[in-house]
Amino acid sequence: MIEKLLYCAVFVLFMLSVAACGCLGESPPGAAAPAEDSGLRIITEDFPPYNYINEDGNISGQSTDVVNGILERLNMKADIELMPWGDGYNIVLNEPGTALYSTGRTTEREPLFKWVGPIASYETVLYAKADSGIEIDSLEAAKKAESIAVVRDDSRQQFLTENGFENLILCEDDTECIRKLMDGEAVLWFGSSANAEEIAFKAGYDPAALSAVYPVRTVGLYIAFNPVVPDETVLKWQDALDSMKADGTYDTILAEYDLTEPGSAVEYGPETALFALMSYCDGRIASVQRGLETAAVTFEAASGDWQEIKPVLTEIEDNEPDARMWYSYTNGTYYTVVDGLASANLMNRSYFPLVLSGQESVGTVVVSYSTGKSTAIVAVPVKDGDDVTGVLGASVYLEGITEALKDELPGTVFYAVDKEGKFALNSDTGLISQEVMVNDGNTSFGRAVEYMLFTGEGSVEYESQGKNWNAEFRKSPLTGWIYAVAESA
Repeated sequence: MIEKLLYCAVFVLFMLSVAACGCLGESPPGAAAPAEDSGLRIITEDFPPYNYINEDGNISGQSTDVVNGILERLNMKADIELMPWGDGYNIVLNEPGTALYSTGRTTEREPLFKWVGPIASYETVLYAKADSGIEIDSLEAAKKAESIAVVRDDSRQQFLTENGFENLILCEDDTECIRKLMDGEAVLWFGSSANAEEIAFKAGYDPAALSAVYPVRTVGLYIAFNPVVPDETVLKWQDALDSMKADGTYDTILAEYDLTEPGSAVEYGPETALFALMSYCDGRIASVQRGLETAAVTFEAASGDWQEIKPVLTEIEDNEPDARMWYSYTNGTYYTVVDGLASANLMNRSYFPLVLSGQESVGTVVVSYSTGKSTAIVAVPVKDGDDVTGVLGASVYLEGITEALKDELPGTVFYAVDKEGKFALNSDTGLISQEVMVNDGNTSFGRAVEYMLFTGEGSVEYESQGKNWNAEFRKSPLTGWIYAVAESA
């Protein structure tokens, strides 16, 4: 009996000591706490290489790896659902507690969601059958095509609809689009160079049967959250993504999918790079401006006859392949050298009243009605005495200039912001023409841009994407843009 009592006493003391050490019912010291449920319904579509079903039947892809990386850093878990884009898009539009990737962030969608990113970018391209003989030189020309297959509710479809297209065949996904193209139900497919070959192969077609007839623009991809999702949640996701970019995890993921190489070191000092940036861009735009100024005082321009004006502008465009030349009447009706009479009107463009008052406008950033590309406008009035009788203009392709600069300044982080607060240039091409203050107005970077626009020249420090940056900046006397070159601190 005494032995039993002693045994019980020892056992009780042992259990009390275990509890006192905090070992009972708790994880061992140093062990990670179990992941919590994120409370989010996360949706994606089949859109390789960003999101797709892999050979093992799991949802994979570059964007999926980024989303899973964010969840891991937040010590959260969530099941990811894959469904047709239109279904997922409408769920996240209407259901609280939902998120959708990879979502193109566009002006039309900006107020509809809360955003985390960018997580990638992709180039949008119009494709035809290789043996069709179809040539497309502009977005305006694509309007005249018999039909264009595009994914329903995708940013590509919304972009075409916003630009007045009525010849669209709406599909559930890009595989259906390409099948309609190859079967002859559609004349064009609005796809992407990032995955056109893979989608063709997956649909059972030889990728060589496709022909890229017109590259349109590059779009940034984001995670879109239903607007009811708390700001605190969205901010935590953005902070986690920024930390992935800061420590190199994000670049490693991109490299695994051959989407980009990890960033290289700046090969030029910031002052030298800034000078080269300004000299190249202002030189290109000034060359276009001089050509238009010379043309504006010719007999052909004064005639107001498009057939007389067209050869003059064609000659300028032949010397400036990264620009589209146009002539507008004072009522906003305009012609381009490729399309002739355009279907849109320029009266609602912010630069147009200035030119009608007799002044030149140089550097306003717009997405061109006729080409669909992000462009810088150069517009010169044609005058009869003090009266403006027409406008000669050029839409200078900003992605073309950016790609040339990336070759000239490898590894350099650069950007330019126009007077209206839009990115005119960005070494992250998907951000071109986006409004800085809408996307980043309350951030350290947004405040830095405000400072740049106010002061015009100098240096500034800010935090962006998990890194601290030092930027040298200067205002262009030609365009009014703020050019900047940044180095991580």
